[in-house]
Amino acid sequence: MKYQKRSMSSKLMISRLSIFVWLLLLCTGCQQESEPIDLRGSRPNIILIVADDLGVNDLACYGNEFIETEHLDRLAAAGLLCTNGYAAAPLCSPTRASIQSGLHPARIGMTEHIRGHPPARPWMKVIPPKSTQGLDSTIHTLPKLFAEADYKTGHIGKWHLGGGPCMPEAHGYDLNFAGNWAGLPKSFYYPFFWEGVHEQLKSYAKEGDYLTDVLTDRALEFVDENKEGKFFLHLAYYSPHVPIEAKENWLRYYQEKRAPAADSLLPNVHYAAMVSSIDENVGRIVSHLDSLGLLDSTLIIFTSDNGGLSVREVPGFDKHTPPTDNMELRDGKGYLSEGGIKEPFIFHWPQGVDPGQKSPDFVMTTDLYNSFATLLGSDKSTRDGVNLTAMFRGESLPTRSLYWHHPHYSPQRDKPSAALRCGDYKLIYYFEQDTAAVFDLASDPSEETNVAENNPRLRDSLLSLMTEWQQEISAVIPAKNPAYDPEAN
Repeated sequence: MKYQKRSMSSKLMISRLSIFVWLLLLCTGCQQESEPIDLRGSRPNIILIVADDLGVNDLACYGNEFIETEHLDRLAAAGLLCTNGYAAAPLCSPTRASIQSGLHPARIGMTEHIRGHPPARPWMKVIPPKSTQGLDSTIHTLPKLFAEADYKTGHIGKWHLGGGPCMPEAHGYDLNFAGNWAGLPKSFYYPFFWEGVHEQLKSYAKEGDYLTDVLTDRALEFVDENKEGKFFLHLAYYSPHVPIEAKENWLRYYQEKRAPAADSLLPNVHYAAMVSSIDENVGRIVSHLDSLGLLDSTLIIFTSDNGGLSVREVPGFDKHTPPTDNMELRDGKGYLSEGGIKEPFIFHWPQGVDPGQKSPDFVMTTDLYNSFATLLGSDKSTRDGVNLTAMFRGESLPTRSLYWHHPHYSPQRDKPSAALRCGDYKLIYYFEQDTAAVFDLASDPSEETNVAENNPRLRDSLLSLMTEWQQEISAVIPAKNPAYDPEAN
């Protein structure tokens, strides 16, 4: 779609030389580029585990003092934990598209979660662009990449990247179990979904089963079915997305742990129990791989699609919400503040990842495709990601900037915005007001102090970088709403 240039861009564009000088200043103190460790063609088995609405601070290994995640903590201690990991978007579908394709959501036009095209309302100052409603099967996605290397591929769990010609099997997955257009279950207890949705899953499970456990059951079977060869498994839990519904044993555990204030503090006990259920099932996977002698040769990656939900959910799914607060990070799911996009990234692979590492280098969901291609010995790559494998052996990554584009009114009540991180500085541009805020994340991780007014040159340099990036990927900019009514609700 054609890029619509905003009115202020001509005022803010400065010379490329000035931008380069500012970049050098902004990135001072970042890791410098070095020769990467060569893991090309090492061909491990790969299990990519993606949680749903899990924030970076919801795990004990990232500093949460209430939620217990012993199995993920062990993976992190025996591998690599990234402290500057990010989702490519603050909502699920665009981030999941970036994982599968290695492309930025704005490049493929999927800039919000798949929900149709809500009409513009009179209270909206700008009209959001239409977002792509399915991941085009002509895109060279992960299952195609792995199939070219003779891997068996499985998708288990949430897809939410369109139905029909956009389903996992249309992209080449050998197995699709419980993945279609649906973005959430009706309940985490059997039968899980509405009538007519995921009947295969319902036939596999039984009364009393918990969804996170059932998805893991099928994942273990997939490993057994393919243990003699090479495999890639994309295990996408629906948890801890709404409905906030915990497994009874974990719920009782957290109620006793926090009593008498069981429901009055965040993260709430129901959410904590859901996270611990995920952790418990990660432990099941690790134990099973170990029993088969496959743990050393399997790369396990754990991440999430966007930050934790920090506001009350829409009616019908609002029970036990907000479930978490993302601790010191501002906002949550649906926002381009740190709480909405910062994610856990844990890499564990005894044969390829040195233990006990914590890396401050920037990592984004768009990077997984290029990293997997390197491990497979493929020459495939995308323009929107980098190869992360140097980090596995303690090397640093090249310095770079990260970009986000969310020109929509989110269900969590954020307004159309875009963002850029360059070094320690984070810019958020607000399309309605045609203004930008800048935060120094090194001293202000909560994004409380806007330093743009005292440093307009910094703001303008970052805005120019963002404008250039938006033009390069043909990001669609929201238009002014001619029917805007400031009195409308």
